[in-house]
Amino acid sequence: MDIIVIEDDKLICDTFRRLWPIPSDKLTFLSSYRQSINLIHSPEINSFDGIIVDIHLPDGDGLTILREIRKNTNVPIVLISGSGTANSRADAIDLGADDYVMKPFSIRELQARMARLVSVRNEKEQSTRREQFTLGRVSCDLQKRTISNVENEFRLTDTEARILGYLYNNRNLSCSKSTLYKNAFFRDFDPNDKTLDVYISRLRKKIAHLDKWSSECIQTARGSGYRYSEP
Repeated sequence: MDIIVIEDDKLICDTFRRLWPIPSDKLTFLSSYRQSINLIHSPEINSFDGIIVDIHLPDGDGLTILREIRKNTNVPIVLISGSGTANSRADAIDLGADDYVMKPFSIRELQARMARLVSVRNEKEQSTRREQFTLGRVSCDLQKRTISNVENEFRLTDTEARILGYLYNNRNLSCSKSTLYKNAFFRDFDPNDKTLDVYISRLRKKIAHLDKWSSECIQTARGSGYRYSEP
């Protein structure tokens, strides 16, 4: 899992680093509302599997972060707090929190709670993900790995299909290169790596052979990455 932890207590952050039970999970630490604001309002927030937020931050309220995140994504959010009542916890759930954990807590239990939330979300997304759709005036079948019109058909590689599927499922949104690398190549983005650009170029050419106008649906989002949007 790729998890954001928004927590200002250095001791708690160190405890996360030492005791998080899955070494392959990636934890990104932010210590304030100000540090998190750009990420919260970026499409890149969708590339994370889950978010852990402390209710009490030095420059803001964890509930404010919760509200802002829920405007953009349904990524699982677990709130942590050293104080709170049954009513305040219920209010947080009503605002969109998936879980509320009181301090002190077990890091192992927190990881298990988050893993369960991520699993449920992935299952829901898998059941609703479109496998067949129209890309402009071109038919796309991700299950068969094909794009076609009434006369011709081209095969897609698995990676091409993942790129197209992700762009389509996030249509009209700018998808950062780091997000696309995680979802299409299953690795972190390296600014010196041009693999994604090559794949996008190949996809545009394949689609253009079927319909030139439709190839323009895959647009470059300057300073970010790419997006699917009909011109």
